[in-house]
Amino acid sequence: MSSQPRSLPKPDSCAIENAGDSSGARLHPAFRSVRVSGEFRHPLHGGASGNFERTGVLGAGKSAQKSPRAGKVPVMPVAASPGSSGKRDGVGHDRAGSHSKAVNALRRGAPSQGLRILLVEDSDGDADLCRAYLEEGFGSRAKIVRVTRLRDVQEALDQHDMDVVLLDLGLPDSMGVQSVVAVRRMAADVPIVVLTGNRDAQLGVQVIQEHAQDYCAKQDLNPALLTQSIRHAIERHRLQTQYARLLESSPDGIVVLDQDNKTLFANQTACEMLGLNPLRCVGTTLPMEFAAPKSDEIVLPNRQVAEIRSVPVDWNKSPSMLYSYRDITARKQAESRLQQMVQYDELTGLANRNFFFDCLGRLVGGIRREGGMLAMLFMDLDRFKYINDTMGHDAGDELLRQVGKRLSNSVRQGDLLARLGGDEFALILNHIAGPEQAAHVAQKLLQNLEKPLAVHGSKVSVGMSIGIATYPQCGNNVQDIYRAADTAMYRAKEQGKNQFQFFADHMQHRVEERIRIEQAVRRVAADDAFWLAYQPQVRARDGMPVGVEALLRWPDHAPPVFTPAEFIPVAEDIGLINGIGRNVLHSAATMAAQTGRLLGLPLRVAVNVSMRQLYAEHLYSEIETVLNATGLPPDRLEVELTESSVMGDPVRAQRTLAAIRTLGVSVAIDDFGTGYSSMNYLRRLPVDVLKIDRSFVAEIGRNPETEAILHSQVHLARALGLNVVAEGVETAEQWDFLVGAGCDCLQGYYVCRPDTQQRITDWLCGSGSRGS
Repeated sequence: MSSQPRSLPKPDSCAIENAGDSSGARLHPAFRSVRVSGEFRHPLHGGASGNFERTGVLGAGKSAQKSPRAGKVPVMPVAASPGSSGKRDGVGHDRAGSHSKAVNALRRGAPSQGLRILLVEDSDGDADLCRAYLEEGFGSRAKIVRVTRLRDVQEALDQHDMDVVLLDLGLPDSMGVQSVVAVRRMAADVPIVVLTGNRDAQLGVQVIQEHAQDYCAKQDLNPALLTQSIRHAIERHRLQTQYARLLESSPDGIVVLDQDNKTLFANQTACEMLGLNPLRCVGTTLPMEFAAPKSDEIVLPNRQVAEIRSVPVDWNKSPSMLYSYRDITARKQAESRLQQMVQYDELTGLANRNFFFDCLGRLVGGIRREGGMLAMLFMDLDRFKYINDTMGHDAGDELLRQVGKRLSNSVRQGDLLARLGGDEFALILNHIAGPEQAAHVAQKLLQNLEKPLAVHGSKVSVGMSIGIATYPQCGNNVQDIYRAADTAMYRAKEQGKNQFQFFADHMQHRVEERIRIEQAVRRVAADDAFWLAYQPQVRARDGMPVGVEALLRWPDHAPPVFTPAEFIPVAEDIGLINGIGRNVLHSAATMAAQTGRLLGLPLRVAVNVSMRQLYAEHLYSEIETVLNATGLPPDRLEVELTESSVMGDPVRAQRTLAAIRTLGVSVAIDDFGTGYSSMNYLRRLPVDVLKIDRSFVAEIGRNPETEAILHSQVHLARALGLNVVAEGVETAEQWDFLVGAGCDCLQGYYVCRPDTQQRITDWLCGSGSRGS
């Protein structure tokens, strides 16, 4: 630029009221302002920016008034290069500087605490005119610092906190748009107003693209125009900074690319997600997997998953693409967990019931079309309910997990193993050569469970009953196959458990009968319709009654009538025996207390307790509660347990029975001799009475070996200090033998048949003689 003063028009020679005058200062179309009810509204934020009086539009020629291309969003970033002295929130934009107070003051029409202006102008004449215009527009509160060379700008910025830079494009050491680039690098936080003697509109667009805020031709300059340009520049810079902050604060990664996939902008989130260098990524090419992905979801370098969206934008008047990357890792993980829940068992990780039957249906359809054979193995753990009840549900869950692992190690990779629920597992063997192949797999499964499992520090042995059904031999559809395998499994349990059985037609009737009994038991238990029969026990030496045994019976009004041997095991299996047992205990104790008071004799009542009741934690408290509620003396109550139930867990049984005896209640072992009692364990158990099973009594007079066993049992009981009760006495011969063998008490049809409470009370009040 020439050092001679340039003649600038006088303030009153420029009219800015004409909105169509194209001779005004050039303003980037994206920052055009319009007068709406006397307020300046910026097209980005839509709100009033101040009560500015400017009614014209700088550079609002025909081409400048065109709206942005349809379908594109105008984006006005504020980019800063590395080395900028301003603080940065991210890549491609800068934080608002200290000129915010000046912005607020300018909205009120004039600065209140002074407007700090850096004037970069080498012409003394032009500088003097600018000073005069600024003083006229802002008064003495305009604080102006002038430098004449670009190289002096940094020093001035370091020494002074500026609100705006007025930049001449014709400096001795810098010319044109490069001056804007250089100043923007040095003054990232400060708005720039370009002053030039060139009215070229394209030059105005270029300086705006390089992040200047306004552009004024010196030929058109006057106090009002310069003042308004400074106001607009500060306001635009504020809005641009807010917009950049909006992009930076987005939880999504935001990247803007030009048509060559060069990075124009990337917020901090995008840099972290895509592994970009915040200081060097602008101008670099983004990898194609991020810029042109094959799907809407991409895997990020940190193994997270992002959802990608793109939209065309105008970035500094250049066609560009804005990409947003939303981290959906948590959502994908939730979807994966949901899928896992839908198809797989949470406890064992095996396929669940729904997934299993879906697969079985597809495989059955394939064999129906193409031929072949498949087998379904239905597996149910033996004694799992006992283990679950005695060791707790956590131990039961751990047992199921370990069983699932054992079974998984025993099947082929192409076979489908599932946990159907509870302790039930199932296996599909597809495309087998014949039933013998299924038998081989079943035998292998059983062998793999022979080794005890370590559960919570204890060694636990568990067996498994397996039912096998083949298609198409055992049915026409999935339900037929399932029912057949289920039926065969129950047959395996009936045959002694821990084995496998193939389905046969005659098994179906047994399954249907079991279902019928189960439904009936549930119905009768819900109605509390079970009743108690009582059978007297008499002293062997004189036939005097000493007690009764309470026996559970099916109600006569609910046909068909099932025997205790039929319905009690079912009640135990379906978990109803505890509730039924509580009712029995209370009713029997009430009967003994009432009848004892009526007869004036110490009548003892014996109550059968199931294995589930024995190992339940509340048996002791239930007995104590019943004694307190009925007033029955503790020595009048006897708890009967079968030999097999006690030997299920001898240590725990010993602890429970010892606690019960502290109440004063006696304990009897029922069906003695039919199980597998260890004499060593029997010696340790806190037991008072041994009951000889009716199966031994029935052979008296017919089998000398059985008679010898009976004598041995009585002698054993005597050695252990136990009383002996023989049940099932039906003849005089049996009575005489048992009296001679040394039994203490007798019970059976020869004494009295079981009957209702009233009839037994009448019997007790009557003769009480044997054989009546």
